[in-house]
Amino acid sequence: MMSGLRGHTALFGGSFNPPHRGHVSAVRSLLENAGVRRVKVVPSFGTPLKETAVPYPHRLAMARIAFEGIAEVDGIEGEHRVEFTWQLLEVLKKSGEPLAFVMGSDQLESMPRWNRFPQVLGQCDWIVIGRKPGGLDRAERAAAVLAAGGILKPTESRGVYQTPERSSYLRLCETDAPELSSTRIRELLALNNKESAGELLPPGVLDYIERNKIYGT
Repeated sequence: MMSGLRGHTALFGGSFNPPHRGHVSAVRSLLENAGVRRVKVVPSFGTPLKETAVPYPHRLAMARIAFEGIAEVDGIEGEHRVEFTWQLLEVLKKSGEPLAFVMGSDQLESMPRWNRFPQVLGQCDWIVIGRKPGGLDRAERAAAVLAAGGILKPTESRGVYQTPERSSYLRLCETDAPELSSTRIRELLALNNKESAGELLPPGVLDYIERNKIYGT
């Protein structure tokens, strides 16, 4: 357990297009391995670096089905028409509670393309989750690149970095979550392979997809 995060609310963002079993496993690992106080799932209203074909209300509804009984799903991005992560953090920091934004190793790699990078790193703490197989190694390489550029500073603790101003920390966290792909699930649904897609989805999500005729069903 990472004691430095014991009082934090972890913000688990994503397009959830659709949410899959890997997402659910990652949230469980955050509660068990990272030791955060709670996890708040925040579906993205807009994703500037990726295409989001399914409207926000559907993705929010699917997330609420997928994480029922596991974590709170917050529709704050839709309420505030959030486009960038720094905007979300500006809204949420008004609560005064310590926050840690969660990302995957692929997001850490693409973070230099984020709006208001690297200033956004100082807005909260960060958790980078390593999905299996090889996700933690990938996260370590991405963090090392940022450290080499002076964006992060290694600490005495392995897998823990600071911003140069020491205003926030970035921690790497291994999880039991498998490396699943929402893109692959959408492809299976478009091919009418509902059985294979259903094996990758949390209970109830496939029923929602079929009822609302999304992803080509």
